[in-house]
Amino acid sequence: MPKVLICASTSTHIKNFHLPYLEFFKKQGFETHVAVPGNAAIEHADIVHSIPVTKSFLSVNNIKAALMLQNIIRANRYELILTHTALAGAVCRLGVVLAGKGRTRVIHTVHGYLFYRGCGLLKKLSCYIPEYMLRGVTDCLITMNEEDTETARRLVRKGGSVIKVAGMGVDPERFKPAGEAESRSWRKRLSIPEMAFVLVYAAEFSKRKNHIELIRALKAVVSEHPEVLLLLCGSGALQDYIEAEAERLGLTENIRFLGWQDHMEDIYKVCDLAVSSSISEGMPFNIIEAQLCALPVVASKIRGHTDLIEHGVNGRLYPPGNPEGLARMIMDAIISPDKSKALGQSARKSAMNYTLPIAFEENTRAYMSVLNGR
Repeated sequence: MPKVLICASTSTHIKNFHLPYLEFFKKQGFETHVAVPGNAAIEHADIVHSIPVTKSFLSVNNIKAALMLQNIIRANRYELILTHTALAGAVCRLGVVLAGKGRTRVIHTVHGYLFYRGCGLLKKLSCYIPEYMLRGVTDCLITMNEEDTETARRLVRKGGSVIKVAGMGVDPERFKPAGEAESRSWRKRLSIPEMAFVLVYAAEFSKRKNHIELIRALKAVVSEHPEVLLLLCGSGALQDYIEAEAERLGLTENIRFLGWQDHMEDIYKVCDLAVSSSISEGMPFNIIEAQLCALPVVASKIRGHTDLIEHGVNGRLYPPGNPEGLARMIMDAIISPDKSKALGQSARKSAMNYTLPIAFEENTRAYMSVLNGR
């Protein structure tokens, strides 16, 4: 029986994005293996290998994980290895180098390179060099935005391929517009005032997601529109810092920290506007989900966002590092409801190109093409 290994940095990543693909391989007659930290049960996975991947590239645990993967790969001799996220992708492909690639096909999916246009030289070198060194075992790079696609052509083995896809896919039946009655009902359930103008940002609390810029912009917005309420959905290392900054700015009544949410489709039902102040993205699912719910979006003008949003057509883009510009665009959304509604409707139409049926077809076609040597 042929075997496939899917490696990622968290089991949550697998559960959120890869279950349809695990099911696909099972239907194709593959024994399905997953390598992630922890011991979570994962649907459609025949075997889950626990590996000690940690976020710091230089952690000794990542060396241990690579050595463990070396043994796992030698013992199973997979027909296909799929790696996801920058860290797990590098660790797993190092395991391939150590084990010897043989006839195994290796595909790495780029969910957003950690280096990008405008990042510092040290960051670019420290993140680019591992990718360059691992290009020799990489048969295919799957990308999700234009900037990464251009970069990837230098980071795949000679004769390898670069394939751009529409992300991993978002379920359009789960994320869809809510009617007025449904929105009012959910606002009541969540104790949100009917007249509040509700913003939402679904993201982990990390430096990359840049919450600090958003709450500093919110301070200016609230001074003119005190009815604004920001919902922050996520968790992470910087949450305490952001909560403290919100309190220092006097925004405790205007921000709710909701933690990690398994049912974002219900949160979007109470919202008027989705926002993102991120400084780096690959293919941001939070934006696609909000767009499918016909929410207008205000986001930083960065890689990933610019692939999904055309300013003034299906959303608004502001220059990153400019909280004043972000505040102005949020206030424009508040005072121009008809324009915002039109942007949201346009966004839903464009986001249909990134739904699961389309992305699933593109990804599985890429997998089988590489596997069959085409």
